[in-house]
Amino acid sequence: MAPGKPILVSGPQAEGQPQTVEQATVGGKAAGPAPPSPAPWIERYKLTYAALLLLTASALYVAYIVFRPYLKSLFLALVLAIAFQPVHEWVTRRVRGPTMAALVTTSAVVLVVMVPLILISSSLFSQAASLYGFLTQKMSGTWSGHFTWATEAVDRTAEQIGMSPQQLKTAITGRVQEFGAWIVSMAGWAARGFAQQMATAILTFLVLFFFLRDREKYARYIAGMIPLPPGRTQQLASALHGTVVGNLYGMVAVALIQGSLTTIGWWMVGLPAPLFWGAIATLFSFVPLVGPSLVWIPGAIVLAIQGRWISAIALCVWGSVVVGCVDYIVRPRFAAGRVNANTLLVLLSLLGGLRAFGAIGIIAGPVVLSAVTALLSMVHEEQRNVYR
Repeated sequence: MAPGKPILVSGPQAEGQPQTVEQATVGGKAAGPAPPSPAPWIERYKLTYAALLLLTASALYVAYIVFRPYLKSLFLALVLAIAFQPVHEWVTRRVRGPTMAALVTTSAVVLVVMVPLILISSSLFSQAASLYGFLTQKMSGTWSGHFTWATEAVDRTAEQIGMSPQQLKTAITGRVQEFGAWIVSMAGWAARGFAQQMATAILTFLVLFFFLRDREKYARYIAGMIPLPPGRTQQLASALHGTVVGNLYGMVAVALIQGSLTTIGWWMVGLPAPLFWGAIATLFSFVPLVGPSLVWIPGAIVLAIQGRWISAIALCVWGSVVVGCVDYIVRPRFAAGRVNANTLLVLLSLLGGLRAFGAIGIIAGPVVLSAVTALLSMVHEEQRNVYR
């Protein structure tokens, strides 16, 4: 039989017996070998892996529910550990033992963080109480002296609306006193909120102690759990570390600039103690969204009550435009330099982080953006290596 020709079969083999690979023909051409069926152990491995993924996802969800009340403390402790890492390294070189070094660094962090917070709370309450006393004293009784302008304006308004001037003055006085009482109540609410946050602060510093003491062990464990090559894990960790450091530098820079500009504005309108209130504005700048407005808005109200309308308007414009814009110009530049992302995206991550996570979102938002940027860069590099 000539080679290459199909083999003709007959008899029992043609009727029902399976053909060999050499005997199988399709349209006169020899067909390839049949694909091997997957081994049973592969099927069992896939089933086990799927079940393990399902159980892991369920366990992670339950763990999220358990640790959700403490996520803020964990995140703040991590940020503080990164921020004070140079300080801790300096302490470690001079203090024997990781436990004692972590204790010394944590104590230093408590002093650095808690003292400004206590000053902010006491200053806010004192300022609100002073403003309330000023409004109550000036608006009670007869309107005279530097309130001549207000008396004339009230007389003209009362004549136009058909109401006696005394009734209108009484109504205005009541509203102003209510506003002052609202300011005092807000200050009290802030003080109560500060007291409620003390538990969170204590937990944060406790977690910080363990982060500083066992940071190398935690770093090795997390790096081993992430299913990435060591180089990629280090790349992701460096990106997140740079983002946190950049945002912290941005917060300090914004605080110093806003405090200096508030001092200048305070001095320009002739209000007393501009250096003191500039320092208070520096501390308030760490409060998201409101910041130094807690200083220059009451100053503008005092100027308006004194009849210095031009100075009050000038201080409002200076505070809202010059001082306020610093937060949207300087901070994104610091964060963008570390994240290597578009400044607009960084600004949106700041605003979105504040809305999603609250006060800590000012750091959490850019951290999320940094993680996404770093991971997309890794995917692009891996894809380029595959098709190279």
